[in-house]
Formats: sequence, structure tokens, C-alpha cells
Amino acid sequence: MTFGGAAALSDVGVTAEAGAITGLIGPNGAGKTTLFNCITGLLQPTSGEILLDGRDISSLPPYKRSRAGVARTFQRLELFTSLTVRDNIRVAGEIRNRWSKTRVDPRAETDHVVQLLGLSALADRDVSEIPTGMARRVEMGRALMTRPKILLLDEPASGQDEQETEEFGELLLHLCAEGTAILLVEHDVSLVMKVCSFIQVLDFGRIIASGAPGDIQSNQAVLEAYLGEDHRA
Repeated sequence: MTFGGAAALSDVGVTAEAGAITGLIGPNGAGKTTLFNCITGLLQPTSGEILLDGRDISSLPPYKRSRAGVARTFQRLELFTSLTVRDNIRVAGEIRNRWSKTRVDPRAETDHVVQLLGLSALADRDVSEIPTGMARRVEMGRALMTRPKILLLDEPASGQDEQETEEFGELLLHLCAEGTAILLVEHDVSLVMKVCSFIQVLDFGRIIASGAPGDIQSNQAVLEAYLGEDHRA
């Protein structure tokens, strides 16, 4: 992906397997959100392909990629601030029923997602009134209502305290156990190391390392670019 001749992403290949959490980490400005924008169709890559279950979806507009099974959250929250937590989630189910051959009961599905995400106590409050960490769960719930094959999460643990992050990690493991592919961008390295089975590190628009959490923690290039020597210790 180039912008005016400058390469934001170069030779980047990322694979997210079904039933697994794949981490994508790196310093600010490395190109992580740009990659998400390319995958979801908000940006058209200068070259390359986006494959979903072996199908090339590179030419599809964003809404058709969503219908094919791609869902995401955003680094900067994108919610309907005048709606309640429940209605923010339910709206995705209502929209899905307009095009999907497999219809769902939006009310029942919303109740299920609200409970799954630990949002029951906040369900009838406007999202503008709830903490940022919980608002990120609302955005994730809206994505889950589309029943995605792959879920792209952009810093979903931001704004959560230690206990909430611990619970969130368990939630991610539960979702991937049900067969969802999760691609996780996150600066909470301890969370990434705990839940991800495979991690790729992006720096200056290039993948500089790929491997299991233990391999990434001891990789010298990653330590210099992102984690730091104190993380190895």
C-alpha cells in the first residue's frame, strides 16, 4: 500500500486461521490499522490480494466483504452514541436479516451477545455514558452480530482495567474455540502473549518476525523495534 510514492505496507503477508487468535503487533505507525483498512476495503491496496477461504475478495466493496464474513472494530470507537448498548448491538442483527438467507431473531441474538460480553448491567444505558473499555465490547458485540468468519480487532483492550482485560482474554479464547478466526492488534503485550497461538510483528510497513509467543519474545529484531530488552527479562 503506497501513499504518494511512500510505502505504508510492503510485502506484507498475514494469515489468520479459523479457530485461532493471530496477533499483529508493532510500534505506532507501523501500518497495522492501514492493513486492517486494506483487508476490509476502506483502502484499495496498490497491489496484492485479500483472500477469504481461498476466495479473492480484493475487488469487493466493504459491505460485500462484510457479508462474506469479514467484521472489525476500530482503534477509534465507532458507535451510535445516541443509542443504548443493546440497540447498538441489535442494529447489526437487523441489518444482517435484510440480506442473509439465514435469518436470526435480533432480540434473542442481542440478548445472547450482551450476556456473552458481560454487558447485561449496562444494556439499557446510552453508550455515551459507559466507560471506554466497555464501549469497546459494545463495538465488538455489533461485529459478532454479523456472525463473521474472521474478526479483526483493533486495540480492543484499550481502556480496560486489569480484571476486565483478564476476562476479555478468556472471551477471545471462547470465541476462537467456536471456530472464529481472530486477528488481534493490541499494545497490551501480556494479553497478546497469553491468547495468541501465532504472532506477526509489523515495523515500518514490513513484517520483521513471525512465530509462536516464545519465539517473538526472544527475537532480537522485535526487542529492538518494539518490546525492549526489559521485556525479555
